[in-house]
Amino acid sequence: MSKQYTALGLMSGTSGDGVDASIIRSDGKTSYEVISNKYFQYTNDIYQGIHSLKEKIHSIEDLSTYSKNINSLEKDITLFHAQSTNDFCKNKEVDLVGFHGQTIYHNPKEKISKQLGNGALLSQLTKKKIVYDFRQNDIRNGGEGAPLTPIFHQLILKQNK
Repeated sequence: MSKQYTALGLMSGTSGDGVDASIIRSDGKTSYEVISNKYFQYTNDIYQGIHSLKEKIHSIEDLSTYSKNINSLEKDITLFHAQSTNDFCKNKEVDLVGFHGQTIYHNPKEKISKQLGNGALLSQLTKKKIVYDFRQNDIRNGGEGAPLTPIFHQLILKQNK
């Protein structure tokens, strides 16, 4: 039998309205079990910050132009994820946390994707192992920047045969 891991996944989608959190137990290959799910709604300031930046950023140059705003919002988003993680994981054992961050610009044709979220800071604030920055390696190797989706879909198919 393969080793089982308990993982917290944190995902904030295109809507930029909050964080979906899910704790699962899996061996990563043949089985998974959902332990708990919860949604954490962003504060109005974070929500407005995300959508304001997304409206302004249309190129790699814009990422540089708005870098101060990006860095400030990234810190706020990371702090929000840390609070959500600490609240959700209270009295729960979690081996690792998958941290997607918040996408503010994505263009796989240009091989550029910018997610806001500081994995090192999140680790310090939660005292947990954080896996993050999923998209960059996938894009560099010709992918669209969603490397976990096909792996999880394959697992769902195997488990539900």
